[in-house]
Amino acid sequence: MRLITLLACTSALTCLASPALAAQPQPSVTELQAQVQSLKASEKDARDRLQALEARLQALEATSAQSAVPVDDTAQGMMRGRGLAAAQPGQQAPTAAAEAAAEPDRKTPAPTDAVEVVTRSQTNNYGSRFSLEPGLAYSHFTNARLNLSGFLALDSIFLGLISIDEVDADVLTADLTARYGLTDRLQFDVNIPYLYRRSTFRSGGAGNNASQLVERTVKTSGLGDVSFGASYQLLKETARRPDIVLSARAKAPTGKTPFGIGLDEIEDSGGNLTVPQRLSTGTGVWGAAAGVSVLKTIDPLVVFGSLTYFKNFGKKFDDLDEAEDDQPGRAELGNALQYGAGVAFALNDRSSLSMSFTQRFVRGTRIRRDDSGVWQRIVGSDANIGILSLGGGFSLTDRLALLANLSVGITDDAPDMTVGLRVPYRF
Repeated sequence: MRLITLLACTSALTCLASPALAAQPQPSVTELQAQVQSLKASEKDARDRLQALEARLQALEATSAQSAVPVDDTAQGMMRGRGLAAAQPGQQAPTAAAEAAAEPDRKTPAPTDAVEVVTRSQTNNYGSRFSLEPGLAYSHFTNARLNLSGFLALDSIFLGLISIDEVDADVLTADLTARYGLTDRLQFDVNIPYLYRRSTFRSGGAGNNASQLVERTVKTSGLGDVSFGASYQLLKETARRPDIVLSARAKAPTGKTPFGIGLDEIEDSGGNLTVPQRLSTGTGVWGAAAGVSVLKTIDPLVVFGSLTYFKNFGKKFDDLDEAEDDQPGRAELGNALQYGAGVAFALNDRSSLSMSFTQRFVRGTRIRRDDSGVWQRIVGSDANIGILSLGGGFSLTDRLALLANLSVGITDDAPDMTVGLRVPYRF
């Protein structure tokens, strides 16, 4: 029943709507074609705009991929910088050798001129073909000694002669060092020194008079011991390891020997003062040295250290002592071990300050005369030399630098003070 009623209502509505539709004007074919063309033009414009938007989106994505790193890649990059990156699937973890080879490619700030001056002064001029380094140094020594010649009475009263001996020595050394770099790791050098020595010997208690003083000055000048050596840069400095340099030197006995020098007794000294006829400018024997030095730059700091062993070779002399007659024999100077450490600080791009400490332990000298054939140790020939140094470096130009140094001896065997000036020039 409901279905029949619904069909009847639908038929009635259709009959009522047909006259209204028939009454509306129908569009012509031309109008319909115009509408179709308008819709096609709108569609083409929308398609073009869509393509332009897609192209712009692709360009933005490409730029973002080049300038930004995904979160995972950033984390892995940080780990690689610390040598902790894990291997990707299908890849092997980077080895230490591969990381060390890749380290020089990392971009780091260029060292300042002041840092380079300190580095070259400690580990030589690697990478420079030829350089000359003139130097001038002044050292002062003072040694006082109380001499007793007699005996004790009742274990408290001294009977005999008392004299006070004092020696003031000044040494002026002018030297020239020439360096030649065969490669960027291997370098050869030669050092030629010229010495002027002046020593004043003073004694109190002359002529059994405690208030009477007598002195004599001895001067000597001449060529010192010429030395030549080679150094090899075993490892270059990286972000994690220091610069390591191996060195070897040889020293020729070109200076005046200290053996066989006669003594003169000074008149009116009562036999208290005898002085050498001349002073030595060399050791008189061949020598060699081998060492290793390390340097690490922590801009603006430069930390350095070294360890060196000195070897003196025995030699036969026609005269060993100051006696009038010749006493032929053989002499062996003691070997030595030296270590040193220091730090330098760059004040600005052109200047720096440095502080260092070195200590050398020297074994005693021994001699053997031909007539006795027995080795005899020279009393007091062993030494402990400790020196504290304060220096400054100035980069005058790209090739010329100025190095100044002030050293103070902190042990009895060390010079009281030393002032040095060096002017290295790289060609």
